[in-house]
Amino acid sequence: MSIKRREFIKKSATAAAITSPFILSSKVNASNSLKVWKFGGTARETEYWPVRNKVFSKNNPSINLNYQYFYGQIRRNKIMAGFQTKKLADIIIAFGQDIPEFEGFGMIQSISNIDKSATQSWKNKIVPEIWNTGVHNNELFGIPTYVDMFSFITYNKKAFEEGGIKEPPKNWDELREVAKKLTKPGRPGIAFPATTTVLDGTIWEGIAYSNGGRIFDENTKKVKLNDSGCVDALQLYVDLIKDGSTPDPGVMLENRFAPLANQFIGGNYAMIMLPSFSYVPWAFDKRDQFSDFLFPRPSKVTGSYDPVATLMDPTACLMVNSRSKNYEEIMAYLKFWTNDDQLKFWGTKEMARIPASKNAWKSNEMRDLWPNRVNAYNDGSLFNGSTPAPRFIGVTQIEQYMRTAIQKAVGGKMSASDALNEANDNAQEQIDVLLGG
Repeated sequence: MSIKRREFIKKSATAAAITSPFILSSKVNASNSLKVWKFGGTARETEYWPVRNKVFSKNNPSINLNYQYFYGQIRRNKIMAGFQTKKLADIIIAFGQDIPEFEGFGMIQSISNIDKSATQSWKNKIVPEIWNTGVHNNELFGIPTYVDMFSFITYNKKAFEEGGIKEPPKNWDELREVAKKLTKPGRPGIAFPATTTVLDGTIWEGIAYSNGGRIFDENTKKVKLNDSGCVDALQLYVDLIKDGSTPDPGVMLENRFAPLANQFIGGNYAMIMLPSFSYVPWAFDKRDQFSDFLFPRPSKVTGSYDPVATLMDPTACLMVNSRSKNYEEIMAYLKFWTNDDQLKFWGTKEMARIPASKNAWKSNEMRDLWPNRVNAYNDGSLFNGSTPAPRFIGVTQIEQYMRTAIQKAVGGKMSASDALNEANDNAQEQIDVLLGG
């Protein structure tokens, strides 16, 4: 590791320790104890995890489980600060996208090296493409329990019927035409979240990557935010606004995906850009009123790279602190959360995650709730061409500039091209420092 990179990590961790309100209350683990930190999740998920933790504790009375939940957007600062102060939990449940950074900074350890037999048994029960979202450098660093896929468009069925829309648009030009057709006074045809939160940015990344864009080239170590695949994806946002098909940009700049989804459910928009969990967490009781489809590609891909079908990120991925050695307690918890009683929950009812377990895809509930997805899984098309969300050392810095560029373009402060050129230059400076360039 270069001196510049060490200094960058040290400064980042120190800043995180200062700004985190949770560090002072952390306690050092006692014998036979297990500290677990979980970050993010829907309301139902955050309710469900502690309920199952009680079952774990009942089945493992000798283990003193210390479980804490935190808001997902603080996870990187919180985890880095915890590691710097030597108070990081034994198990962290975060996003698979974080794995290369956490491993590169020496904060997590290979689960494959802890127990190869258990690792192989988990691999056999998890969908291969999802399994790979927890793998880095050919080793398992995170156990994915489910993935979110990016990006989808959710639509109001009644709005489509009223507009005479018989089938989803097949490309960006058709999407713009459908959005204009569905727009009427007081109800824009389409909305998309454009805040600086991580998930809102990933929704846009899913669109850019399907157009052959990338935010970073790991071979050349060059930031690629100004690649035509990305520029044209951001221009699509701008064009939809210019078409008059969206709400006021301020609404999308200030409302992240969840509030915007609630507005959509309330009838404010005919379509909305969302991840694969779509409308279900907000409108399970009204689910028959809505449906979704994979975000269409442009009629001609303009990016410099191969287009991908979707980006996948396991946002409840179990990782192990590199300093933790209480392997008996750690493995007990990992095995508990990879048994079928837990894994079968994902993809059901309002838990609209894409389940990792092969068995979950065989359940009657999955078939009833998501018939199109089950059919696509069975014929092999659901995961074909999908890839993990951008994940490399420096992704945090690049995405921060990326989301700022999105805001500038959506807010009309800069053109899509100028905003991404500016972000590209700023991000490249950060990456050069981080990687010792």
